[in-house]
Amino acid sequence: MLLNKTKLLFRLLRIDNWIKNLLILLPCFFAKKITNYSILIDVIIAAIIFSLLASSVYIINDLIDAPKDRNYPSKKNRPIAAKTISVRNAIIILVIVILVTSGLSWIYLNRGEILLLGFYLLFNLLYSLILKNILIIDFFAIPIFFEIRLFYGGFVSEVVLSHWLILIVFFFATLIAIGKRRDDILILESTKANTRNTAKYYTIQFLDAMVLITSSLLVFIYIIYSISDWVCQNYSHYFFLSDLFVVMCLSKYLHSVFVENKSGDPIKLIFRDYFILSCLTLWLLSIISFIYYV
Repeated sequence: MLLNKTKLLFRLLRIDNWIKNLLILLPCFFAKKITNYSILIDVIIAAIIFSLLASSVYIINDLIDAPKDRNYPSKKNRPIAAKTISVRNAIIILVIVILVTSGLSWIYLNRGEILLLGFYLLFNLLYSLILKNILIIDFFAIPIFFEIRLFYGGFVSEVVLSHWLILIVFFFATLIAIGKRRDDILILESTKANTRNTAKYYTIQFLDAMVLITSSLLVFIYIIYSISDWVCQNYSHYFFLSDLFVVMCLSKYLHSVFVENKSGDPIKLIFRDYFILSCLTLWLLSIISFIYYV
């Protein structure tokens, strides 16, 4: 019984989505500060606080979206939508998580970092209530959440963000968001269930074009970054070799989107697709070696 309740709690908090918060470590990592244990501990604590805040946002979104989630194959089993956790209990858990997050923020974070967390919360509410119902804006708003994580990590580790890193994260997140919208269209066409208000205004052809544009920009920016003078001077002249893993990983993702029609949940896709997981692992190992050892 306790194990089942714990699983339900983890699903409500969406602990698996905490992997997105690894973005908070990127500024520290690329600034070569990851080996400074004092800074690393501060960043990890900040990431935990952000993760708790993100979980509170997930609960709020689930409370708002529960009626629509029941029409969505991969979302209908979420605790609130499936009624395995009552609305009352979800609100109690939400209040507890917000109180814990507020207390930890007061102890460990400075004013600027707390303000950024507040902006993340407000922008999430704005997105849930308004922006996700506006054509085009509904998927271009998603990268903002990723950028907030990036800037938050920069604040905590006292690193000025590279414009390259900002652009790469933006187009990466946009690609994921468009892939999700494409999945919404496929569900709408196959089940006639309208899972999102803007879904009826899109077509597969339009979203396929957006996927190609966004993925092309993402690869182009990364390749230009990998051969830039700054990277060669501060990291390694061989950094461009990591391009291979980026292109292979993206190619397999596009295969999943266009051929297998699996673009709904990128996190599950990463862990279920061993080719993508292998490419990501090799990419990570390569840039670690180029930044810290070569």
